[in-house]
Amino acid sequence: MKRQLWSSAVAFMFGMWMLSGIALAGPDHDRDRDRWMIPEGTTLRASLETTLSTRTARQGDRFTATLREPIYVEGRQVIPYGSTIEGRVSEVQRPGRVHGVGKMDIAYERIILPNGDSEPLVASTRGTEGPKGTKVNEEGTINGPSSRKRDVEETAVAGGVGAGIGAIAGGAKGTAIGGGAGAIIGLADSMRRRGKDLELPAGTTLVIQLERPLEVHPGR
Repeated sequence: MKRQLWSSAVAFMFGMWMLSGIALAGPDHDRDRDRWMIPEGTTLRASLETTLSTRTARQGDRFTATLREPIYVEGRQVIPYGSTIEGRVSEVQRPGRVHGVGKMDIAYERIILPNGDSEPLVASTRGTEGPKGTKVNEEGTINGPSSRKRDVEETAVAGGVGAGIGAIAGGAKGTAIGGGAGAIIGLADSMRRRGKDLELPAGTTLVIQLERPLEVHPGR
């Protein structure tokens, strides 16, 4: 009888020990899990560490950017501020000579966490914060400022100068002829020169949107 009671007591204590172990393991596992999924469509803001310009950049050039805001999932910070984003220039086009606009596509390749872990990054540019006149289209192409306003202003100035010279030379008729000739000269000179290059200086903020879910392991 005593042996039976002792065996029951040992079995009971062993069972309680197992249950307590399971109960403790559950919260720890949830709290310290090392796999987190950041959903598609999440926006990241990162500051360029490298200046990118259509004047100097070439396809394949590398760049880095630093995350400006941490990313949270379920109330937990899974990507800290200061994480590094790496990428490359995938396409670059200098502005033309007739209403030219510089264009650039950049591809994001990976994000590196402060603990040294890196994860593949599939994302696109949705905007920039900094350079005046810069726009991003639906495909993620970054477009520089247009030279249209400059061309119109320079043509108008040249036309005014020509009209003044014509007035001195031949009155009203000379004014008309001089103005037309000056406008043509101004337009030709404007067309001879390229438009303003797109430039994203170091420190420019890139607004980046995930195109696929991003899995990170912050606790690994």
